[in-house]
Amino acid sequence: MSIQADLASTTVRWSLGSGAPGGPSRPREGDEVMPFTCHRCRRTMSITVESLAKARLKKRVYIVVGWLLLLSLLVTVPMLVHLGGQTSDENDDSGAAVVGLLFLLSTLGFILGFTFAALGHKYQGVKKLRYIRPDGRGTVWVKGHRLF
Repeated sequence: MSIQADLASTTVRWSLGSGAPGGPSRPREGDEVMPFTCHRCRRTMSITVESLAKARLKKRVYIVVGWLLLLSLLVTVPMLVHLGGQTSDENDDSGAAVVGLLFLLSTLGFILGFTFAALGHKYQGVKKLRYIRPDGRGTVWVKGHRLF
């Protein structure tokens, strides 16, 4: 885990490995809430960390889903070009509906494919950055801190 302080925000990063020697390590199973102290604001915070196996599985699933959506473009885009270039009768609206559906599927495949692939490469299995209140409960919003 590394904490980087900028002028306006603090970034907390966690590597997918088990952690630094002497530092916090990942749980063997499930999720675990780990406390730490911010070097910038000196407040006690907590993050929820997934086990190494769970984090690696989610990372692979995101990457595979992203690539499958991008590979679906090899089918939808040629069909869109082929059907979009055909002429249709004046009273036949079925061709326009099919072209519209293919355009929607191609657009969603492109956007979601790149999104899932990018998120998969960045996924580290760390979530829920929260301040710890004096009563021991966590807050929902952490102002000035980011979790990547």
